[in-house]
Amino acid sequence: MHVTIQVNVPPYTNEDMDTAIHLAEALLKRGHKVSIFLFADSVLAANKLVKPMKVDRNIPSKLRELSEKGVEVHICGLCAQYRGIGEDMKIEGSDFSGVPEMASLIYNSDRYINLLP
Repeated sequence: MHVTIQVNVPPYTNEDMDTAIHLAEALLKRGHKVSIFLFADSVLAANKLVKPMKVDRNIPSKLRELSEKGVEVHICGLCAQYRGIGEDMKIEGSDFSGVPEMASLIYNSDRYINLLP
């Protein structure tokens, strides 16, 4: 089964990004294909230059690890551009996409989860 998870809110403001990461890990363990689409402020989660405090989680690193395990990480390109995130700042294994790619993911996935604020 292919599951797409869309996240919309900033990574360190609430726990939506953590929920997406934990869902993706659980789905991978069960053999499912997973795609994560970062939209609006959630694109900040793909900034590899983030330096969280030692006691906090490193969300960009967790996303990169998920991509290494086969999770597709899509970043809304316009959202990233608006927030000053360029190609040199995004985590390895992620791709800039757009609304057409998001629509395709939704259409072609067996399940679609949208984590709304």
